[in-house]
Amino acid sequence: MTRGLGHLHWPMGALIFRRLLTAIPTLLTVVIASFVLMRFAPGGPFDGERPLDEETRAALETSYGLNLPLHEQIWLYLTRMVQGDFGPSLVYRDFTVTELVAQSLPISLTLGGLAIIVALAIGLAAGLFAALRPGGWLDEILMLKATMATALPSFVTGPFLVLVFALWLGWLPAGGLGDSPGYWILPVFALALPVAGAIAKLARAGLATTLAQEHIRTAKARGLSTAQIITRHCLRPALVPVASYLGPAAAGLLTGAVVIETVFGLPGLGRYFVQGALNRDYPLIMAVITLYAALIILFNLFADLLYGWLDPRTRT
Repeated sequence: MTRGLGHLHWPMGALIFRRLLTAIPTLLTVVIASFVLMRFAPGGPFDGERPLDEETRAALETSYGLNLPLHEQIWLYLTRMVQGDFGPSLVYRDFTVTELVAQSLPISLTLGGLAIIVALAIGLAAGLFAALRPGGWLDEILMLKATMATALPSFVTGPFLVLVFALWLGWLPAGGLGDSPGYWILPVFALALPVAGAIAKLARAGLATTLAQEHIRTAKARGLSTAQIITRHCLRPALVPVASYLGPAAAGLLTGAVVIETVFGLPGLGRYFVQGALNRDYPLIMAVITLYAALIILFNLFADLLYGWLDPRTRT
């Protein structure tokens, strides 16, 4: 066993090395493309209802470096970004973008992390129970609910959950962020339900296929219980399609969090992204895009590693 693990160490290490080599140019391309597109978008951070005079506008653009050529602005941003400095905010004058990110990033990571856990718990449980009785009434009901959860976007399920559990029943807060864990329940479930539905369908298909294989029938004939068969022989290969979906699912949770944080009034990165886009706060938008791109790359790397652990054939 030790020799086998040592033999598999190098393919996994090579996989990580290859992913990191592609991650750097990918992130750089996303940052530069976003920077250029924002500069060519109509409007600007100093365009308001009352237009500024030319001297004031020129002074503000000089102060924030917006008068520099585009390639110099990009180089200045990249050098600051490497040092962890995202520059000053053009709207929140009392804070730097780094300070705003430091305040909001833990909230977004907590929301996304809890949503992934809830989605995996609900999806895997529903897929398991449905696969154990394929074609039965429980299978049909669970898969119908999974399809509905997948079809309904988070900006529909979020207000619906608020309407039922906050306004009608009064069980949970409608929004905001407080000391009670109850403030997290509605936004986490609103964000997790579409992903949970997809995971349930993938887990059900993988488990049903695995349970129908010949070696599973042999295990049943040897007297192994259902729990032993699932944990020893079925669960790991059945989770391969779920692992393949986790990378895009994490990306979906990150982009979905933009809507959820706005709906529930959570001071996370998504809320700042929306406000920054409306106000043309270039440094704030770029910081959120950069962090989202980096997190998506990391989640995809984790999904690849999990896929390689579940299916050893993919390690080479």
